[in-house]
Amino acid sequence: MVFMKGFFGTLISIVQLVAFELDSVRLLFDNNEGSPCNLSWRMILFSTHIVTRALDVAGEMQFLFVSEAALLNLSLLTSDLYAAIFDILTTGLHLTIHFYVAFFLIFAGIVLYEAGPSPANTHGGATPLDIEIRKRKNMGYE
Repeated sequence: MVFMKGFFGTLISIVQLVAFELDSVRLLFDNNEGSPCNLSWRMILFSTHIVTRALDVAGEMQFLFVSEAALLNLSLLTSDLYAAIFDILTTGLHLTIHFYVAFFLIFAGIVLYEAGPSPANTHGGATPLDIEIRKRKNMGYE
């Protein structure tokens, strides 16, 4: 079911592309003489983007196979944090209080998540196969 992220993401992106960026797409595929980036180079860059996105999704699926979704989400939020730090250092971006609150919440989430036992660890824990359903006489169940 992980492919649903890519499926619905593609549908939403196509709708947004048609609604907001159709002129930019036309410029991408037009043969612009004098442009520093010819059509073949644009197609190479576009294809490279598609391949790297596919590798990203494959990597996320592999990560989910060996770990939990909560840790993946925290990792993705942490990468956004690194992008913001890069913007601060390279462009001198001034951040609002919202950034610092979000940073604290990410940090607290990582600490709380790592403080407890792993939910993926099923040794000694209950699994759906361990649950018994008992029928009661008065409600049709015992």
